Amino acid sequence: MPFKAKIANAEQMHVHTMLVIGGRDMVAGAVSVRLHHGGPQGAKPKAEVVADILASIKERRA
Repeated sequence: MPFKAKIANAEQMHVHTMLVIGGRDMVAGAVSVRLHHGGPQGAKPKAEVVADILASIKERRA
């Protein structure tokens, strides 16, 4: 299934945060982040994305 179809499917399923790893992302060691109704957020280093997700989880539990 092509990337566009997978992204469209995730949007229809109301997936809040999608992590897309394309060829350029793999070479750069990055992850492209997409938010539901927020669109593409751009490529970020993997460690930064993981830290952001963990921080969001901690905020919800506090």
